[in-house]
Amino acid sequence: MKIKYRHSASKTNTFIDSPPFWIINELFDFESEPNARMVMGLAAEDAAHHALSNQINDEDTITNYAKTKYLEHSKDEVTDLLPTEHSDSEYEWSAIISNKFVKNLKEFGEVKSFQNEKQISGEKYGLKYDVIAKTDFEFDECIVDTKATAYIRRLKAGHVDPKWYPKPADVRQQCLYRDIFGKPTMLLYCSPKDEYCVDMVDRTDLDDIINAMKHIEHILEICKTKDDVVRIFPLICDNFRWKGSPGSEEFAKEIWTKVLK
Repeated sequence: MKIKYRHSASKTNTFIDSPPFWIINELFDFESEPNARMVMGLAAEDAAHHALSNQINDEDTITNYAKTKYLEHSKDEVTDLLPTEHSDSEYEWSAIISNKFVKNLKEFGEVKSFQNEKQISGEKYGLKYDVIAKTDFEFDECIVDTKATAYIRRLKAGHVDPKWYPKPADVRQQCLYRDIFGKPTMLLYCSPKDEYCVDMVDRTDLDDIINAMKHIEHILEICKTKDDVVRIFPLICDNFRWKGSPGSEEFAKEIWTKVLK
């Protein structure tokens, strides 16, 4: 099957988590709308970058900028992304998290690039299609990927729960980025009440994401049409990908029903 395609960590992690969700997004042009948590993260990252680039340390200034960016990112989306009367909304959290991002990222020095995208030939990994990677914050010595979250799971002793952090999808992403950009990578998780930074230096999960990319290419090679791809995978819509994407399950059910009838 001929298709215009570029590999990325996010696409490949989607395939690993839920092949049917990957199918509707990459083959049937379903557009997943950003949910409130995604908008929260975008606003917090934008505010942190603005503050670091302009040497802004005042928390109120950073807070106001984050809230402005939240509204900008959500103005064209569904109404439930807009702030409510509840103080613990993603709107408020984006401001708190942006200040936590700034506090932690300042320790790495001057930001050299923000959301820098790089595309390389897939031949490096034995792939047909190119691979793209997009970092968050790049410094002289390392790359830091920021993750905004509602809370960070900790054990009773206070330690971060190793079953949850770092998340497998994030580790795969950072191993790929480290290989493509040639720099050490770190993950910075921030919630309204907590923060956790972890170094990826000892992680060796690159093969996991490359093998998944090869799996995708094998499927695209053996299938003549996108309907053939649908026939390979049963439709199971029980993970977070579907729950965070309104309308995706209904969209998928129509496709699977039509193809399998």
